[in-house]
This record gives sequence, C-alpha cells and structure tokens, in this order.
Amino acid sequence: MEVESTREQVSVEDALHMLFGAVDNCQHALNRDASSRAAMLAHAIRFARRNPQVYALPGDDDPVSTAERCAVIEASARFQLPENTIRNLVFTAEQAEAMLPALWAQAREGFATMAQVDAALDLLPRFAGLPAEVLAAFDDVVATLAPAMSAGAFRAKVRRLAEKYAPIDPVEEHLQARAKRTVYTEPVDGGMAWTHLLTDAADARGIFRRLTSTAKNVQRRHRDGRTRDQIRADLATAWLKGVGTPTAVKTKVFVTVPADMLSPEAQATVRHDLPVPAGAPDLNEAPRLDTGEIIDRATAVQMLLEAGRFTRVITDPVTGRVLDMDRRSRKATKAQREWLLMIHGTCTRDGCRHPAAESDVDHWDAFHGPRRGATDVGNLHPFCPPENQLKEKSRFRFRRRPDGTVQLISPTGFATASPPPERLREGQREAQQLLDRIRTRTADLPSDPPF
Repeated sequence: MEVESTREQVSVEDALHMLFGAVDNCQHALNRDASSRAAMLAHAIRFARRNPQVYALPGDDDPVSTAERCAVIEASARFQLPENTIRNLVFTAEQAEAMLPALWAQAREGFATMAQVDAALDLLPRFAGLPAEVLAAFDDVVATLAPAMSAGAFRAKVRRLAEKYAPIDPVEEHLQARAKRTVYTEPVDGGMAWTHLLTDAADARGIFRRLTSTAKNVQRRHRDGRTRDQIRADLATAWLKGVGTPTAVKTKVFVTVPADMLSPEAQATVRHDLPVPAGAPDLNEAPRLDTGEIIDRATAVQMLLEAGRFTRVITDPVTGRVLDMDRRSRKATKAQREWLLMIHGTCTRDGCRHPAAESDVDHWDAFHGPRRGATDVGNLHPFCPPENQLKEKSRFRFRRRPDGTVQLISPTGFATASPPPERLREGQREAQQLLDRIRTRTADLPSDPPF
C-alpha cells in the first residue's frame, strides 16, 4: 500500500510573522551594538582622561583636557564620525549609566534605542536637587515603557511622567530651554540648504507673522508667480543677509577660466608649480561656494551680478585644478588666502571637514621658528584652530604631504590614510572630447581676451 507523505503547510500570515520576527531580532542586535559602541567609546575617553600622558606633553597646564580632545579627534578619524557625534555618544553613555541605570540596561540588552535614552536624558535637568529616589522611580518606569513604544510616543510619554515626578516652574523650564537657542545650516540636494533657528516661541510666531504680512503685500503688488511660501523664504533670506543695509553680506565671487581660453601671452604668465592636493575639486565641472558646495550656473551668475566684481581663477582645462589666481589688484596675503580656499575647501588634516573659510591660515614652518618659514602658498595651509593648537601642545604628530594635505599620527600607533585620488575622467576619448568642446567655445573669442 502506498503511503502518502504529508507536509506541514505554513500560511502566508505565519510566514510574514516569522519574517518580521527575524527583523525584530536584527533590531535588538542593532540596539545592543549601538549602546555597546557608545559604552566602549566612553570607556576609551575615560581611559585617556586618567592617562593624559599618552597625548599631553610635559608641562601642559591642562593635560586632561588635551588628552580628551586628542582622544576625540582620534576616535573621529578612526571611525569616520564627526567629533560632535563622538562627544554626544560619550555623553549619552556616561550620563545614562550614572543617572538612568535601568533604562541603560534595557539599551544594553537591545530593548531600548539610543533615541529613547536621549529622550529621557533630555529631562534630567528637571530632577536637579530632588531626592535620588524620585529619579530612580522615574528610571524604573521609563525602562518598563521603552520596549513597547516608538521613539516619538516614548518621548511624549516620558515628558508627561517627568512633569508628574518633577514638576517645575514654567518660568524656570523656559529659561532652561531658552539656554539652548541656536542657529545652524543643513545642506540639502540641488544647491539648497536649511537655516534652522531655535528661539522663543513668541518670537518665532512674530517672525512668521511679519513674513506672512509682507509676503501678502508683495504677492498683490508684483504677481510674479511666486507662492507665498517662496516669498516668505526670499524675504527671510534678504532680511538676514541685510540686503539694502550698510552691514549687508558681501559676496566674494571667483570666476574660473580654463587656461586654453587665455591668449598665448596670458598663458605664459600662468604658474604651474603650486602645491595642489590630489583630491582638489574640478572647478570646471560646476560653480562652487568657498565651502565646496556646488551651486547651479544661474545662481552663480546672479551672485556675480550682485557682487559687481570677481577674482579670476585660472584652471587646467582637463582636470579643472587651480593653476593660478589673479593677484594684480589685491594684497598678497588676501590672494594667498583665496588660493587656499579654492584648492582645499576644508582644513587640510585628513578627515577634518571644518571649512577653510573659517580656519586659520597656518605656516607649516613657523614664521618665527628656527626654520623661519616663508609666507608663501608653499608654506601655508588652512588649519582649524583646535588642530593648530594641538600641533604645538600634544604628542600628536602631523606629517605634511607634497600636495599640502596633512596626515595625523597618534601616539597609539594610529595614522590617517591618504585621501582618495581625484576621480579620473574615463579614458582618453572623454578627455579629448572635453578639449574639443573647449576649443569650439574659444574659436570666436578675440585674440586678446579682456581678462
């Protein structure tokens, strides 16, 4: 007799349940890894504080601070994370372990996210001066809530709990919140950026009302097709830039000119022996701000028209690298700084993204030092102030490459890697096509261009 084998059938619903269960396990593992990373970073920074001699030189008036700063820089360079991110992770781990041990234990087990831990930590100032038992009770409750709530719902719930466990005078609460007021920018795609302003709610409402009222009038008068949101944005930009006032923002415009577009006489004056980093941007590719961010050509033309003057930048027609800059109408130090902004964009230390425009112009060989470093572009580079200080007062070693970029070497043995080489154009054919286009553009130019 033939025996028919039977297979256990799994419903579609059961299969999906198992798939989501697998994702749930992955989420717990991610939570554990995130909290473990923060805990280990905190341990490393504490170890550096306890052993400042690893980084600080003898005679340092604040070796612990120097050691902490160096350890944060090394962690940032090792793990490719911003220094502020390293500091925030360390702060979260240290504060949660000390003040919210039950919630931190949930995070270490994978049942609470770092976002939930941060939400609870934000409320700790309310508990200042209260008995430890009050904070402990709050910690126990939020630790129970964390596994079953999303980050947003958890944040709202723990705030209500904090108001119950640690009621605070609204005036005092506002003063604490107001101390965090700030302004910062956040780049987005398409050459745009957000400007975030954290201020008093009443002031924020007042700003928006004024923008709306003015936008309504502009919309009635001009009818240029802009939406009210667009007009509000344009008005806010103009007001903050001070357009039409004595303190208006002055824009510096750099016009890139490929060397092939110059007359033979002008080409003969172009310098080709200046240090250019391997990762220097292709300035022929698109207009850029001095921070390195790309903008569209229409915006660049508008900036040029508004500025009314420009600095000529001579570039290689194929690679787009800076070859020379017009130095005829400005002081040498100003031209040198502009040169450094164009070819570097940021601090020259590997991994540091501090804008060159906000950095110090540093003499690699000190001007007043034993080697009497000259003030020329071969000896100058943008170096952000913290790096500049550590070059002289820590056991970090900095090695300058021929292209002007700087390698960081830690006493722990870690050394930053050389920046990736510039993206090469694909094959000789593409390069030849580019040269042909340039020659086509220059065919009708006068023999003596007005540059």
